[in-house]
Amino acid sequence: MKFKGSLFAGLLATAAFFNAGSARAEAVTGQANIAGNVTVDLTSIHFNPTFVNTPGAMETGSFAGLTGGTIMSLTDGPKTGPVSVPSFISFNLGVATPVTFDLTNIAPGVGTLPACASSTPGSLCTPVINGAVSPFTLLQLTSSTVVATLQLNGQAYTGSAATGTSPTTGVFSTQTVIDGTLPQIIAALNAGQSISGITYSASFVSSPVPEPASMLLMGLGLAGAGLIARRKKA
Repeated sequence: MKFKGSLFAGLLATAAFFNAGSARAEAVTGQANIAGNVTVDLTSIHFNPTFVNTPGAMETGSFAGLTGGTIMSLTDGPKTGPVSVPSFISFNLGVATPVTFDLTNIAPGVGTLPACASSTPGSLCTPVINGAVSPFTLLQLTSSTVVATLQLNGQAYTGSAATGTSPTTGVFSTQTVIDGTLPQIIAALNAGQSISGITYSASFVSSPVPEPASMLLMGLGLAGAGLIARRKKA
């Protein structure tokens, strides 16, 4: 069996064509650490629209040099599960190329509902709000203070999402304690009150996956290696 060099050259040319089309999009990698202010009520998470990088934190990869950006609020819920909020965050200050984060999923909290009735330090609560599991995990830190965490998942990209995205996870945590006990805070929210004056920090981590063209090149490379191996045996 003879291996035709023109066939392999044609395969590589095809791969190069697709790769050239995707070269415009660089995979988003690294970690961003941001800080800002937020107000929470029963159905909304109102982020201050601007944030800064967390003081003393080191941004890496695509986020290197980050000094700030903008973030949207969540006013429908807050619910958990799949969502679609394009351009939820823009990491656009100090970076070489602005990074956009599209929110696609709000993770449920990891606490339990029974713990929400406890004021014992260490109790980990995730309340049910309007019949739905909350995205917040509330920790009774001391007998009179509570802290909260929230996880948001989505896709990060530079330029346009059509040219490739990277799965990205962001974890928010309160940096100022919330005064009170878990039962008191949940009762206040259910009564229509809001909790303001909260400062947060958040870490976003992006891990790229191979783009279609890269996968094509890999597949063609393996195919070419197999053809060459069979040629040597022939």
